[in-house]
Amino acid sequence: MNASATAVRPLPELLESLRAKGLRRGVGPMAGEAVAAPSPSNRGAIPSGFSALDDALRTGGWPRGCLALLDAPRGSGATSLAIGSLAAAQQAGGIVAWIDAAGCLDAATAERLGIQLEWLLVVRPTSALEAIELAGWLARSGLVDAMALDLGESPDPAGGERHPGLVAGLDRLGQLLVRGRSVALLLTGEWLRAAVARVAAVRLALEREAWLAVGRDLVGQRIRATVTRHRWALAGETAWIDLWFGEGRRIDALLPPLAVPREAAPALLPALAPDAAIAEAEPEEQPALRVLSA
Repeated sequence: MNASATAVRPLPELLESLRAKGLRRGVGPMAGEAVAAPSPSNRGAIPSGFSALDDALRTGGWPRGCLALLDAPRGSGATSLAIGSLAAAQQAGGIVAWIDAAGCLDAATAERLGIQLEWLLVVRPTSALEAIELAGWLARSGLVDAMALDLGESPDPAGGERHPGLVAGLDRLGQLLVRGRSVALLLTGEWLRAAVARVAAVRLALEREAWLAVGRDLVGQRIRATVTRHRWALAGETAWIDLWFGEGRRIDALLPPLAVPREAAPALLPALAPDAAIAEAEPEEQPALRVLSA
């Protein structure tokens, strides 16, 4: 990446430059346009990128104005789900941002999962509290349609232990989101999830059901997503979604018919030992999919 691409520029300037390129194509009203008062019937939604999840949310996607908590143990697909949702928002014509307080966003993986990097605003604050303040500024400005707020898996030494301050900031963020009609997907560790659950308008519990395998290679995971809280619709719906590793998106069309849950593979060939069943399920002439990194 060249020096000009990495130069620090003011946030409003970056956002306006994205707007000037004519990105918007139909996610909904632009900032400043007249809209009806928010209600369950006309609130509108940002696509999640997964049709089953859109149905489970009962609002056709993430409802505009919501702070959504992705309640998931580490490695259960929260980051992949957030990337998929931002990619879907981009495809629908929206401006998206990733507030990376954890410093964990991998641009190459995000691109393989569908993100258009030239249309992605990445902000790396110095603390969780600063990240929440920046998210509030974006929500108040109405310049982005969707954002991911990644506060990290462990407490922030610069103030992460002050749960009341962070929760109060997130509560304020939720109010700003409703006014600006943006969507924020919150990713955080167990240290903050329980405390912030009550201020989230939508809470989505994620749990890995199975690994997805092609032959001996793991290419993704099947996630059970349960809507445990929803301010504007009935909660309790569950969706099963398949999340593919970044390497697999390059051959995404081949994955759905080939991949099977790892636990289910032995059941397909009960007479064989589990390892033998997995090997037998892979056609000999097919070199299978090699996951270079996970």
